[in-house]
Amino acid sequence: MKRKLGMLLWVGIWGLSAKAAPPSDYFTPPETMYAFADFWIVRPLDLAVLPFTSLTWVASLPVTAASGTQEQAYDLLIKNPSQHMMARPLGSYFDWENRDQSRPVVIQFKDSYAMADLTPQQERKYRNALKDHQARVEAIERESSLPETDREELVAAEERRWESIVRVLLSL
Repeated sequence: MKRKLGMLLWVGIWGLSAKAAPPSDYFTPPETMYAFADFWIVRPLDLAVLPFTSLTWVASLPVTAASGTQEQAYDLLIKNPSQHMMARPLGSYFDWENRDQSRPVVIQFKDSYAMADLTPQQERKYRNALKDHQARVEAIERESSLPETDREELVAAEERRWESIVRVLLSL
């Protein structure tokens, strides 16, 4: 009995001295979880709600037409729910909520960085273009049959191409 009590006391003291790991500053669940929930739960709910919102819009037409707000009512009751169901990328809830808002993004150049206010759609295009640019530079650097001067010229041309793409993106 004393042995069990001593063991329990030892485990208790050891347990008090152990510290929990600090929580992560930034946790993002896997995109697969969002896509799964979106496909099987959120979009069917959107589809189920759409007939009710459409009926509400039709019923409100006399009032909204008299006040000149039928387009706003259409956007709120039919257009937004149908776009939320069909036009939104699978599993993208947070970007969709802020789809019309721009936010600062750091743009990476060869020798410097710049800040730009991009919409989430523009930011997505920038990130995809950056991945493509990095893959192209890596492909040039991997090519062993190219002389060093040609390789450097190709990388410089790719950097100029990248800067042109970023300028076009920022002008949109």
